[in-house]
Amino acid sequence: MKASDLIKDVELSLEDLATLTEEAKRSEEVLAYLDFTSKFHNYSFYNTLSIFFHCPTATHVAGFATWKKLGRHVRKGERGIPILAPCFKRKSEVDEEDADEKIISFFRVVYVFDVSQTEGEELPEAPITANCSDKGLLPILEEIVEKRGVSLSYKTLTGSHHGTSYGGQIDVDDRLESGGKVAVIIHELAHELLHQNGRRVSRKQAETEAEAVSYVVSAYFGLKTASANYLALWNVPKDQITDSFQHIHQVAVELIRDIQSSLNQA
Repeated sequence: MKASDLIKDVELSLEDLATLTEEAKRSEEVLAYLDFTSKFHNYSFYNTLSIFFHCPTATHVAGFATWKKLGRHVRKGERGIPILAPCFKRKSEVDEEDADEKIISFFRVVYVFDVSQTEGEELPEAPITANCSDKGLLPILEEIVEKRGVSLSYKTLTGSHHGTSYGGQIDVDDRLESGGKVAVIIHELAHELLHQNGRRVSRKQAETEAEAVSYVVSAYFGLKTASANYLALWNVPKDQITDSFQHIHQVAVELIRDIQSSLNQA
């Protein structure tokens, strides 16, 4: 294939991904998962540190009553994670004029629990897993990762994410189907090539670029991914996908050529 044809294929794939992402934002599975996650609070910087300090593996954290509403209960004997909760008191006794607008806030310690400390109904999984065959690409990608001096490990990961890039180290969830592992390895390897070299971008842009690379490479070899759902959950705008074309194209073409070269030698 000519270089110009490959570039055109990448452009068309990114346009398709942008369109699919916009459609996914209105899909039932994405909206249902967003509704589920809305039941969990966004915590302040201090409380995030407290949660990490007391439970580094925490993924979904909520109070006793919230877990009960979600059909789960905190197991007996579990120790809560302390956070600071704001309490509000109207200032009417001090200044009755425009009392509704003037409030005094103070904080008290309350306790939350991670999902791992609870039992009950299963929580919905983020609809971002590619369930398909790897079409023989998994061992090829494992070899490509190794040749690039990156260590690859399969292990059981917590939460809704299925892979992590540390800079020279990639972890992939061992529970994924082979096609899912391929999509995640491409995503994390894209992080290694795009974002572990000192280039600073926002997390949303980094995830957009890595997942777009995963989609383009996977689609080229006929693998169906859940990239549109993934980017929809990140609320990535359509134009951001195509605006990052240069970075996405560079890595996607590089990986496509590496994989194709290995397939030709097989």
